[in-house]
Amino acid sequence: MKLPGWFRPIALLIGLSTLLNSPAPGAETWLVRLYVREVPIKILGKKETVIAIEQESGALGLELKTADTFNVEVVNQLKEPTSIHWHGIVLPALMDGVPFVSQDPIPPGGSFHYQFPLKQSGTYWMHSHYGLQEQLLAAAPLILGGEEQNAKADEQYVILLGDYSFKPPGQILRQLKAGMKKMAGTGGMKKMSGMGRAPTTQKLLTQKWLDDGHGLVSTVIDGELPDTDVKYDALIANRRTFDDPDIFRVKPGHTVLLRIIAGSAATNFFVNTGSLNSQLVATDGQDITPVSGDFFQLGIAQRIDLLVKIPDEGGVFPIVAQGEGTRQLCGVVLATEGKMVPKMPLAAKFPAAGLDNTQELRLTAKSPLSQKAVDRSLACVLGGSMAKYIWTINGTVYPNHDSLDVKEGERVEIVFRNETGMAHPMHLHGHDFQVTEIDGQKVTGAVRDTLLVPPQSTMKAIFDANNPGVWAFHCHILYHAAVGMFTVLKYDGADTRFWQPEKTLTELSPKTAGR
Repeated sequence: MKLPGWFRPIALLIGLSTLLNSPAPGAETWLVRLYVREVPIKILGKKETVIAIEQESGALGLELKTADTFNVEVVNQLKEPTSIHWHGIVLPALMDGVPFVSQDPIPPGGSFHYQFPLKQSGTYWMHSHYGLQEQLLAAAPLILGGEEQNAKADEQYVILLGDYSFKPPGQILRQLKAGMKKMAGTGGMKKMSGMGRAPTTQKLLTQKWLDDGHGLVSTVIDGELPDTDVKYDALIANRRTFDDPDIFRVKPGHTVLLRIIAGSAATNFFVNTGSLNSQLVATDGQDITPVSGDFFQLGIAQRIDLLVKIPDEGGVFPIVAQGEGTRQLCGVVLATEGKMVPKMPLAAKFPAAGLDNTQELRLTAKSPLSQKAVDRSLACVLGGSMAKYIWTINGTVYPNHDSLDVKEGERVEIVFRNETGMAHPMHLHGHDFQVTEIDGQKVTGAVRDTLLVPPQSTMKAIFDANNPGVWAFHCHILYHAAVGMFTVLKYDGADTRFWQPEKTLTELSPKTAGR
């Protein structure tokens, strides 16, 4: 698999670590170390300090074979605690990496050993689950490969999307919590509709479905900007802005698999493949019946795998991601050898509309869950207020000792009902779930670990309660989770020794959140 620019200089080392994680018969699995540490970065010409999750060489993240044992030691080289979550991975509960739910935080200078068998393959990722570190780019790819994955295309590349603010995360959260009235005029956040701003209709870029074979494409509509939390200074792809993009030199006639990860803190995306007609072949690491198109939705923490074919004559092919509610762009460029890459724009002609269910309704799992009666239905009502900046699940604000309770062996249904004006990407740890209903329409939908629930939408999903423990379940907008849109799924008889809700407030102390 070919990796992005910030992987390539040390691709040999990554290949070596992959090899080391495939032990010979009778040998022990070799240990890989990941270091959580501060690193320099340049954003729009400014030198900044962010967090990386990297190997000793500087290679971000990991690529492992499906048959490997996950055997990773996370070493904390920060001046504050941390903990790394393996997003989307089905694993033992005490390996999940969530402080005060499945483990204690890793102290400065300390380490934690994560070891478990791998059951999946595909596009996953890792990120800090401590405080607001994710906003400081504490995220990296986790690609689980193997022969089946390698056979999907001639070339494969990873694209990690993100959002960046020159404001410290703690300052962003304090301003959000201060309420929209106090923030008026600061330029840091945009007002929500109904908060004193008259609705303004304008041209917006959004997605539509064409039955003529083109599939998911872009269109321009008249509408109102969606509600978003943070006005970012830049969107990034592989830690680079679009005026200096990662360039992948591809070969004419080759098929290329793009593994695209929304590693953003608070930005949903539309992904535009331009003149390359694409096949959406997997979501959240799970294969789907391929869906054609050139314009795709990608919610925070979700992943999409896009299969494209490079024309025989070659050329330059930007892969562009646009932030929901903004004109901001980021992306990478596919270019054949000898082709000059022109300057890429940082802004689109029209702002992007809000994500909706247009795409989700078209997704069908290749390997759906077995047919089985639902034993238990759980309500997940999403509520909250931008004015006071409180976000809730079933009317409560975390930390608390409430939980969504299940018993091992049950087929469980979750009924998501979004009563707010914002979309919420809901992530259940330690399980895969399948979408079964979207606003009353029955579907054999995608198998996911993160579901974007649009405003005023009701969606249903099912999963099998086959992985005992206490599992985080939350909105993946970083600031929503930080102020309360978080709960746990708890199995009857589960080990609760690390679940200490009251201690989560220490993660947002001035020391750890006041950067």
